[in-house]
Amino acid sequence: MTPDDEDESRQFGEDRQHFDDSAHVIADKAKLWTNARRQHVVRQVLAAPNRELSLRELALTLRDHIDQHSDQDPDYDHVRQTLRRRHLPRLAEHDVVRFEDNTIRPGPEFETAIGLLVRSDPRI
Repeated sequence: MTPDDEDESRQFGEDRQHFDDSAHVIADKAKLWTNARRQHVVRQVLAAPNRELSLRELALTLRDHIDQHSDQDPDYDHVRQTLRRRHLPRLAEHDVVRFEDNTIRPGPEFETAIGLLVRSDPRI
């Protein structure tokens, strides 16, 4: 193997690493929109006065939504904890929402999220 071959294979490896990271980012973002509860969060923030609502309000609306659209009988505390520990941190990590002091507000990527939701459900 010549030094030139080594440079080419190193460059290919670097490109491959970039490709793998990109694929991971795309897959991670796709997970945001495959979850009905995260979609519900975005819809509720969009519908809220001043696009701001409390964790309590969000948990109550989500609990009622689950109750109406499934056979589950969700517990408010469980819904609230799932939002706090799983769904809101993931949305905040991707800048879709800001979650501070039990208040949810739009983040820098909120409008992009709305665009994706509208494409999947034009009734929004």
